[in-house]
Amino acid sequence: MKIGLLGIGHLAAYLVQGAQGAGHEFLLSPRNPGKAAELARRYGCEVAASNQAVVDACDHILVCLPAAQGLEILAGLTFRAGQEVCSAMAGAALAAVQAAIGPARATVSMMPGYANAFAAGPTLLHPAHSGWAGFFTACGPAHEIPDPHQFETAAVFGAMSGASLHFLRHLAAWYEAEGLDPTTARRLVAETFRGNAEVLLQSEAPLDTIYAGVTTPGGITEQLLSDLDRDGALEAWHRGMTRILHRMAPARKR
Repeated sequence: MKIGLLGIGHLAAYLVQGAQGAGHEFLLSPRNPGKAAELARRYGCEVAASNQAVVDACDHILVCLPAAQGLEILAGLTFRAGQEVCSAMAGAALAAVQAAIGPARATVSMMPGYANAFAAGPTLLHPAHSGWAGFFTACGPAHEIPDPHQFETAAVFGAMSGASLHFLRHLAAWYEAEGLDPTTARRLVAETFRGNAEVLLQSEAPLDTIYAGVTTPGGITEQLLSDLDRDGALEAWHRGMTRILHRMAPARKR
């Protein structure tokens, strides 16, 4: 598949890296000349003369523009019937993207970014689109979500992913402050969370059952959770994710 990329920043670079070896070609917009030149050098991508040149040359367009300006930039370009446009602009609703790129067909997506560079990041797609799902599978699991409300809810994971990396950094910093060497601290945190992720992926047990299996009454896990709950840390995650949902889908705010 030949894919035109509009917006050449971190996300575009992660996706190009993750898709290596899957047989895709990339035509890059010149919006970020330095980053585009780097991707061309490292991965053999072609750099177009303009955003419109990208649109003219490709049937599949992946939009990684900043959400604040992205819709305006898209509206200034001329698309054609039969083109497939996938937006990775967080918070840009399907209807708004479709209005900007008609008569092409719009799909919206959400992915973590960095993990996609290592073919380990999930991607959400709405509505279901087998072509885009096939592309994103090279960068990690792809989930096609037909229901718009479910997509809005699931898309909050984009913020959750970035915040969880900050949380992992915070945990590693605690170990370092207590005298553990940085390499061991980083690996210990990463391997612990990777192991727990495998439990969720491989075990069919309900989450409450898994939790009960690792929480001994009066033990250290129960103590840490009690302290976090008392300080409002767990509820803060809930409130924060709800605010992200309302930011990306204002109609859901109650």
